Amino acid sequence: MNSLQFLLFIPGLLLYNRVASLKCYECDLMGNKSMYSCFDPLDTTHDDVRVTECPDLRHSCLKVKTQFEDGDVFYQRKCGKAKYKDSCKNLHVNGTNYTLAVELCSCRTDLCNIAVPVPVSSTRTALLAAVLWGFLRSVQT
Repeated sequence: MNSLQFLLFIPGLLLYNRVASLKCYECDLMGNKSMYSCFDPLDTTHDDVRVTECPDLRHSCLKVKTQFEDGDVFYQRKCGKAKYKDSCKNLHVNGTNYTLAVELCSCRTDLCNIAVPVPVSSTRTALLAAVLWGFLRSVQT
């Protein structure tokens, strides 16, 4: 591969995850209080944990942790509709007779909702730096 081909390859590499269908882990605890496979750490070998290919209008993977006032915790992992930034947000939902603590984590790479996301921009920057460093080393030799 010559230098020009290599340099043209880099943008394609960085944009790949925007073109390919996103894959996310999907599971929830609703309706089955004895199922802990969706909890942290995620048990990816459990039958209730699925890898799903997100529909075209779903651009992120989500991990939602909801804690009820009585201490019960509900986890859900799924594809997300919006193009959320890679982040986690803590929210408080106040109802008439209850308050919920919700942690919403979103990410935009395949199977990233296994844990708290690392920002994609940092990942891309590190990848680009490694590729460019390797390229510059090969040119100097």
